Amino acid sequence: MKDETPVGTLGERLAQLRKQRGLTQARLAERANISTSAVAMYETNRRQPDDATLLALAKALEVPITTLKPDTAEQLTAGPTTTVTPRAPVMGSEQTSSVSVQSPQNLQSLQSVKEASSDAQGVTQLALTLEEARLILFVRMHPDAMPFLQQLVTADAEKRKQLEKTWRLIQAFQA
Repeated sequence: MKDETPVGTLGERLAQLRKQRGLTQARLAERANISTSAVAMYETNRRQPDDATLLALAKALEVPITTLKPDTAEQLTAGPTTTVTPRAPVMGSEQTSSVSVQSPQNLQSLQSVKEASSDAQGVTQLALTLEEARLILFVRMHPDAMPFLQQLVTADAEKRKQLEKTWRLIQAFQA
């Protein structure tokens, strides 16, 4: 196995390291506890992994995180892997879900990573409706929609009414 320092984009480095180790995208995904499609999207630069996913990928590939992303802070190392786990609905009739980031080993491992990081990575819990979760996922998958959504959020009430009226008109023509 030839172990050269990978060059290029994060996706190119990830694909090169995976192939050097004789891993398929599915096997790497299994080792990093992420989906195969996520690995494919990272390798084609259609998505960028967050720090926790970068740590998991580095650990799965048995390389320092700086090999995947050279500009990553040196204090982040391929330590404990973090996973996102959905929780059961929490509010009455409204369909909601809660997302929390936890360490599979234990919360002490996560605490040591938080202390080692200058950014102090924290545990985040959000209660989201199904529609809110879909919107967040859509924006993550289609970042080109972000400017429109930002303008919608910052628009005055009159402009929002105009946009809503236009949207209803578009929907009426599609029905």
